[in-house]
Amino acid sequence: MRSMDSFHDLARDQGIPPDEVERWLDATVRPCAMLGAWSPNDGPVAGRLGGLPPMPEDEPVPDLPFLASVDLAAIPPGATDLPLPKDGTLLFFADTSESTPWTRRDWFRLVHVPVGRPVSERGPGGERPPRVHSAHDLHAVIDPSLPNRGDHTEEFPHGEELGEVWWETAGDVQRGGSVQMGGYPWVWNNDPVTDYDHGPGDWTLLAEIGADDGDLSGRVHWVIRRDDLAAGRFARARACYDTAG
Repeated sequence: MRSMDSFHDLARDQGIPPDEVERWLDATVRPCAMLGAWSPNDGPVAGRLGGLPPMPEDEPVPDLPFLASVDLAAIPPGATDLPLPKDGTLLFFADTSESTPWTRRDWFRLVHVPVGRPVSERGPGGERPPRVHSAHDLHAVIDPSLPNRGDHTEEFPHGEELGEVWWETAGDVQRGGSVQMGGYPWVWNNDPVTDYDHGPGDWTLLAEIGADDGDLSGRVHWVIRRDDLAAGRFARARACYDTAG
């Protein structure tokens, strides 16, 4: 992971007690896998942004824009604290055009393709196929992740300020990327894990897509219960969409 020096420096400049800063980091920081279109020296190819989805040959292609694929076997060890499968590919589809995420229940889909299953790259049929985003290989690195919105608590009386410090310094600490696996969501409006009634269970962020992709005007967050993730029940994942402002 990269240095947290800029975080410590700004927290000190804002008068937050150093012992509280360290306790908050120890209790809160989580690893995440950041996937970006960087140099091969930055990390292994762990996915692809855009292009045509490598769909199982016996399944129809969702009639939705294809955002990204993630090769789970290429995620570096210890990159997340999620109970991810050791192999297989995740395919992320979502239609974020206009008001679609708020007016259609079927605006997203997540497909898990087990290793060894025959696939072919193809788009959906129909007279008006969805847009195909430009394709880029994604390399994976491990970044620290923290919530960019904090709360005051008895244990952390400066919790809100610490979230603001992360908001200001995350760009110095994280590599950033088009796809984030695990960690905390970047929240502009509603937290996709805590601000929605997903039902009972230990919900967590699986993936966030769109952070650095100029084709998208917001971020799509996929959330899932940890027990569903551990059991490979990817169809139970849900998606939320957030935009700046």
